[in-house]
Amino acid sequence: MTQRGFTLLEMLIAIALFSLLGMACYQLLERTQRSEQSISRHELQLRQLQRALGIFERDLLQAIAIPLSQDPDRTSALIGTASELYLVRSGWSNPLNQPRSDLLEVHHYWQDGIWRRDYQSPPTEAGKALEQQTSSRLSQTLLSEVTVKQLRYIDFAGQPHATWPIQGTPLSLPIAIELVVNAPGFSDIRRVILLPGQQLLQSGAMPGA
Repeated sequence: MTQRGFTLLEMLIAIALFSLLGMACYQLLERTQRSEQSISRHELQLRQLQRALGIFERDLLQAIAIPLSQDPDRTSALIGTASELYLVRSGWSNPLNQPRSDLLEVHHYWQDGIWRRDYQSPPTEAGKALEQQTSSRLSQTLLSEVTVKQLRYIDFAGQPHATWPIQGTPLSLPIAIELVVNAPGFSDIRRVILLPGQQLLQSGAMPGA
């Protein structure tokens, strides 16, 4: 019995078919890898945005009506514009029992596409020298490639303001702050954060009622 092998044409056809199959598998693998990279990048962007918004919200939820050192008249507990705000918050953890208070002066600002947060212990008249020795202003970058589209301050009447404080309200805090930002992977992210005292609005009670 004679054995018949593959002809040259059959070999070329088989090689071509295997090449096409290999190319299709490679393209599928490449698309899968790109999809995984896109999902990972989107997940990282989401975590970074959630972290920045979480820190911002935590600062606002612990804001207290104490004069800011940035205000020479000592009548402002929160100073805000369309691109930055200052406030004093409580609840600063002190696990090492350092010689400082649990208060923190916080400065959030958006500049050149960077969201930054500066913070320090507020200077006090009593023990001011000690405060200056043990506390210095620290800074952290919360988010990059971010744009603030809107930063507004809502009063007890529900009216938005581009700046704070408003006239005739010494040591006052807004009832809420509205923030709208564009961040990597996300656009028009809007947050309305209630500050201490929001229970008055939620219960329907108004100041002086």
